[in-house]
Amino acid sequence: MSIKELSQQLGTKLPDPDDLLRYIGLQQRTANDAAFAMIGAFALGTVVGGALALLFAPKPGHELRHDLGERLDGATQRIKDQLAPVKDQLTPAPSPEVHPHA
Repeated sequence: MSIKELSQQLGTKLPDPDDLLRYIGLQQRTANDAAFAMIGAFALGTVVGGALALLFAPKPGHELRHDLGERLDGATQRIKDQLAPVKDQLTPAPSPEVHPHA
């Protein structure tokens, strides 16, 4: 039996090339798939790195929590200070009161 005859007998029973690539893990990915994979890897690395940093921190737990709390409070205050002018610009001006004729 030749390859041509085999191909004719199998016909549409052959898997689609995209299916074959997916089976062996070589399917084409979209840009979104790659972006989500990178964001997920970054997030996982951040969490693992933060956990390791806390695990090997040179300070006792209560001191470390105190320092982290102060830094968080400082960061929160800086964000509020930076957003204050923007918030003032977004707040609608009071509308003039309309008095009905009596």
